[in-house]
Amino acid sequence: MPHLSQNEDMIAHTIGAILAGGSSRRMGRDKSKLIIGGTPFLERVHDTMAGVFTEVIVCGGFDVPLDGVLIPDERPGEGPVGGLLSAMRIGRGRPVFVTTVDMPLVTSEAICAVVQPRVSGRMIRIASVAGEDQPLFGVYGPDVEPVARVAFESGKRSVLGVIEDVGQVTRIDLAPEMLLNVNTEADYERLIERHGL
Repeated sequence: MPHLSQNEDMIAHTIGAILAGGSSRRMGRDKSKLIIGGTPFLERVHDTMAGVFTEVIVCGGFDVPLDGVLIPDERPGEGPVGGLLSAMRIGRGRPVFVTTVDMPLVTSEAICAVVQPRVSGRMIRIASVAGEDQPLFGVYGPDVEPVARVAFESGKRSVLGVIEDVGQVTRIDLAPEMLLNVNTEADYERLIERHGL
């Protein structure tokens, strides 16, 4: 699995967060524990993130890789905005990069394409794949937190709703294979078949 140089290129200005608190309704079982290449999804994503960021947290769920840090969602079962808010609270004024546990093939190169250069204020930078926004693969400036909190308290549970409220969004085009998302058993079977893992 690709890693950046531990000495020169680790990113400290942004915290890395893995959203793992979803209910996996479409999959029917905990996606964080699915195996690819002999490694659970959560561990695989965490290893990649730990090769990029000096600080990585897992938001929600019940499992955490060795040496990982688990942060409970502020309101479990309330969707990804709750996980984003938990991550931003821990970020203590730093930008927060978020991804999900169900993108097991994510690479450090894809992460860095979105994270660098550092975002600030109310800026948001997200991936776009074939013209579709990927709000759960993006970096959120520290001043997005109050906007996200207002959106959450008003009933919004989609990160796309937060993005609409913020307005200052940059999109980075990435190839579909860089952000392969596993939501169903059929997705998982295709992943295993395609990659022979």
